[in-house]
Amino acid sequence: MNINRILALNIPDIHPAYGGVRGKTMSSRSLGYAWPVIKDVGVHTIIDLRNDGMNQRMQNLCEKYGMEYFYYPVDNRADVVESMVSLFPDFCERIDRGGFYIACAMGLHRTDIALSTYWVFYGADKGKEPPTLQGYLKESGHGTSKILRVLNAFYDKLTERDGKEPMPIEEFKRRKQVINEQSKRNNKK
Repeated sequence: MNINRILALNIPDIHPAYGGVRGKTMSSRSLGYAWPVIKDVGVHTIIDLRNDGMNQRMQNLCEKYGMEYFYYPVDNRADVVESMVSLFPDFCERIDRGGFYIACAMGLHRTDIALSTYWVFYGADKGKEPPTLQGYLKESGHGTSKILRVLNAFYDKLTERDGKEPMPIEEFKRRKQVINEQSKRNNKK
């Protein structure tokens, strides 16, 4: 995947992430010019994180350009967390394949939550680096409280579903602290 060519498209909030990219949703009509390019440079999966239902326009564009559309809703509501847990293995598989474009409306907040969940509950065990946060940054006045609420709800739902904790609570706390530290980094170029 040619990430530099994608970054040159000037899509708002576009950044590399785990062998793919994250940025503003590709359902925006103003980004129609970017679809042929992202397909040409190797994006094969669009991951939609909005929690208001599957986006028919984006599904149609994915079909038109021969890309997979994957809906992974992100929020801290109990029903959404249950969906997140249920779809998590499929979500991790798509991240691991690379060549993805992951986004919520602006590619900032839900995207930080999804990538943090990926790292805390999967990527850290695989030796991956924690995600570089773009939306929940102290420098822009956003703390990590919503990320932590989702992580806590996800941990509780996994524990309930599996009948055991997904990891020792001390390790979970350590990983959440790593996410908090990521929020304090200055990501401006």
